[in-house]
Amino acid sequence: MIEYTPEDYEFALRILHHREDLTEEEVSRWMDEPEHLELLREMAFVRMSQYEENREEIILGKRRLNRALHGTRRLWVMGSVAASILIILGGLFQIGMIGGRLRGSTEVAAITPGSNKAQLILSDGAIVDLHAAVRQLPLSVIGIIRNDSLEGLKYSGAVGMKEEYNVLQTPVGGFYHLELSDGTRVWLNACSELRYPVSFVRKERRVELKGEAYFQVSRDSLRPFYVQTSRQNIRVLGTSFNVRSYSANQEYTTLESGRVSIHCLGQDCLLRPGEQLRLSDTSVVIVPVRSESYIGWKNQCWVYDNCVLKEVFKDLERWYNVQIELEDESIGLRHFTGNFRRYDNIDTVLEMIGLVAHVKYEVKGREIVFSWK
Repeated sequence: MIEYTPEDYEFALRILHHREDLTEEEVSRWMDEPEHLELLREMAFVRMSQYEENREEIILGKRRLNRALHGTRRLWVMGSVAASILIILGGLFQIGMIGGRLRGSTEVAAITPGSNKAQLILSDGAIVDLHAAVRQLPLSVIGIIRNDSLEGLKYSGAVGMKEEYNVLQTPVGGFYHLELSDGTRVWLNACSELRYPVSFVRKERRVELKGEAYFQVSRDSLRPFYVQTSRQNIRVLGTSFNVRSYSANQEYTTLESGRVSIHCLGQDCLLRPGEQLRLSDTSVVIVPVRSESYIGWKNQCWVYDNCVLKEVFKDLERWYNVQIELEDESIGLRHFTGNFRRYDNIDTVLEMIGLVAHVKYEVKGREIVFSWK
């Protein structure tokens, strides 16, 4: 059994409760010792044991912690001290056991995550609201479009004689999946819009995007696929990539597999897997990234790797339909590393952000105010 000194216990408690009082160098030096990581784990388990009614969740939490400490599952967080602490205690957040139960006020409980919902605008201007209870589409499109609340929209592969366009729009707190007539699959994130042909009748396949979408493009060497945003023209043959275009002066295209060619700001750029094109008002930059950090939302998981909090907060606003205010604008510039499930209760998310970024928050209806601790 490892013998810990009173100083070890004191420092571990400072990490858990007063991290803001410690420097990065102090924490990094202390956590370089394996026995100190073991101490944090043991302290976490003591807290978990106080809630015996959650035995199954406790076992699951222990397994997560063991993998994080002894296995290869902690790969991506070990570059950040704050994130190392998060993954050690991350299993506890899932079941609300750090420092007692997570906040359960009626205000927080009233804030729910988004869901599968969207609005389909047909070529004749008819509008169909899509949500979990809607499966049947108008008779005019039966046989051309099939809708399923879980799988989304699927367009027939039959080639039409004329080009007609549909528009799929997701609201705040919305998300929808569709399969185009060529077999290309698209996941549309909240507050987004995709305009596309009912069937592709030209020698090229072209869609227009506002907001964010993940594409798995069906290969067709004779008909290249184009994604047009406000400032990018993306050309692909068969590949998987994510396009984030909420703001005209800040767009990101992240390539997961294949290759894409992008025309923007008067120049042509070629992306390879694991690269991201970042487009601002005046510049184009290509940087290596972990693609899963930018496409996790499609797989129901938010993943942030050294991301500024203001970008995290924008995601929360769009997904949970809340408004986030900062008492100090510098909070939005604090970097954050961590992940949480897309359908987590917002109190779980806020607690995680509070611990890692050393901030506190107050919920006022659908407004969340962050301030420094």
